[in-house]
Formats: sequence, C-alpha cells, structure tokens
Amino acid sequence: MEGPKLRYICEPINRYDPMRKRYLIISLVSFLGIMISSCHQHNRYTAEEEAILHQGRIGKISDSIAQNPNDPELYARRSAELARIQQYKLAGMDIREALKMRPLEAQYYFQLGEMYFQQDSLEQAAHYLQQAIALKSNSLVYQIEYANVLYHAHAYQKALQVLQRLSEMYPPVAEIYGLQSRVYQGMGDTTAAIASMREAIKRSPDNYEALMAMGDLLAAIGNSQCLYWYRKAEMVDTTAAEPIYAQAAYHAHVHHLRQAIDLLNRCINTDAFYTDAYLLLAQIYVQQHEFSKGLTILNLAQKMAPANDRVYFWRATCYEKLGDTLRAQIDYQRSLIFNKNADDAHRALQRLQQAQHAYRENVFSSIAHE
Repeated sequence: MEGPKLRYICEPINRYDPMRKRYLIISLVSFLGIMISSCHQHNRYTAEEEAILHQGRIGKISDSIAQNPNDPELYARRSAELARIQQYKLAGMDIREALKMRPLEAQYYFQLGEMYFQQDSLEQAAHYLQQAIALKSNSLVYQIEYANVLYHAHAYQKALQVLQRLSEMYPPVAEIYGLQSRVYQGMGDTTAAIASMREAIKRSPDNYEALMAMGDLLAAIGNSQCLYWYRKAEMVDTTAAEPIYAQAAYHAHVHHLRQAIDLLNRCINTDAFYTDAYLLLAQIYVQQHEFSKGLTILNLAQKMAPANDRVYFWRATCYEKLGDTLRAQIDYQRSLIFNKNADDAHRALQRLQQAQHAYRENVFSSIAHE
C-alpha cells in the first residue's frame, strides 16, 4: 500500500500565492518598524548621554534593556540609578518609558514624583505623588512623602490635614509626628512643634534625628532642657560630632564660654573636619581678645576646609587685630574669592584699603611739608 504523499514538502511552492505575498509584506514592514524604532531609540541620546548609559551599574542595566527592551522594571531601575547621580533628564525619560508600558503602576508615579522633589519642582512632585496615591491609597509611605512635599511648598494647612488623616488611618508612627512637628515649626507654633516631637520620641525613643530636633526646638527658645536631648542624641550615636557642637553652641549663646571651649575641643577631637567647631571656637577667642589662639585654630581649619570663606574672614580678623594688615587684606580677598557675596569681608577689605590710602596721603603730605 502506497504511503501518504508528503504534500507540504514535495509540492512546488506557488510563488504568486497572494496570501504568502501579504505575509511577506507584513513581515518586512514589522522588521522595518523595529529597525526604525531601534534607530530612534539610539538617536535620542547625545554622545555624552550614551557614555553615561554604558558605564558601571547603569551600563549593566542598559545591556539588560538591549536584550529585554519591553521590560518596564529595567527602565525603572535604570531611572533610579540615573536619579541617584543627578542625571534627571535621562532618569525622567526612563521612568516615562516604564509608565508607557505599565501605566497603572503606582510605584513608577511615586518614583517620578520623588525625582521632581529632588529637583525642587514641588508642584510637579505633588502632582505625581497624588497619582501614585490614587492608584495605591493604602500606602503610608506615599502619603507621608506627599505631606513632606506640601511642607516644603509651605502648604502647611494642607500638610496637616494629610497627617491628621494618616494618624486616624494607621497605628501612630514616629514619622507622622516628626513631620507634623516640622510643619508646626514652619508655621511658627513652637509649642505645638515640641508637643508633636515628644509624641514622635515616645514611639521611637532612640531616633537620633528626633532627639536632635527636640534639642533644636528647645534651644531656639533659649530653654536649657535642650542640653538633655543633645546628650541623649550623643549617647545614641557616640561617633557623631553634631550633638557635641550643639551643646557648645548653646553654652556660647548663654555666655558659658569655658564650657563651650571644652565642648568645641571635644567636638574637633571627635571629627577633625567639623568646620563649624573651628569657626565658633575662633569667634570665642576673638571675643576674648585671644587673637593668637584664634589664629592657631583657624590655621588648622584652613587645612581641613581650604575653600571655606568664613575661615579666611575670621583669620583675616585675627591678623587685623594683631596689626598684620597685609595678611589681613590677603585673607579678606580670599574670603571674597570663595564667596563674592560676603558683605562683611568686602566692608573690612574696603576699610583697610581706605586706611592704607589715608596713611600714604599723610606720609606724602608730611614729606611735602618738610
């Protein structure tokens, strides 16, 4: 018995089959579309941008995108990395590409809002965070960040409304009360700010930022209880110089200069690069007319912070008080190099130059009379 014919292999192909012709045209158009899209994707970046997209961790994600161009998560990951190095234009392009593929992904809107927040574009940040919340209304993180944007935009009442709603919807968390405290502080209501910060600390007693914030609130109204909170912050982070400096600043403010000097020296021993400690210590020495001690401290500060205009200003002040007007002028000029808007340095330099000019005029006048 004869076996079945191998029709689909042996039968000659009809090269003029209209269905096959249509398939070939569709395939060719699809291929050209992919090629054009690929060229467009490539040409949308400058040479400098291409270099950024193909280096380090970002380059590895770009390689993955080349292999999986329809994966929105890859674009979102690359966007986050680009935003981290402040390449906001490229980051925005990537997160929008992810949103085209997955337009109902709340996290992508949140990421876009965060990117605008980092650039201080608060109106756009609020807009995209609201869209994220609309898609995922049960996210505490999204809503706290939205309230944070409102706070930075000085929309204090609106921020308080969001935070009040959150405190009713969720178990009380330190972040809600901490932000609420900052909002009240922005409104100038120190009493309410302190009360909210106490609530935050109740819920997170070892929170360094909350302890420092409580100290700052009390220091701002001259309340010595600030020292208690700064010491607690120092115990939480024994490597931090900030709480030591904060204690010294309070003592200096209330003219407890011996305590301030001791604390500032301890602050510098804890962190040799804490420039504010050098500056405050030098100012105390200037106040005490200990100009040589001030000069010693400022010479150390200049090594640690060679581009800080305040270091040069106060060193110039010490030189001037010690009668070295030439070095004083040089340092006032250096202060203006690093901060052209330093009015005090400009006035001091002008005063010295005028005094020098007047001295020369007197000398020439005396010689002329002889």
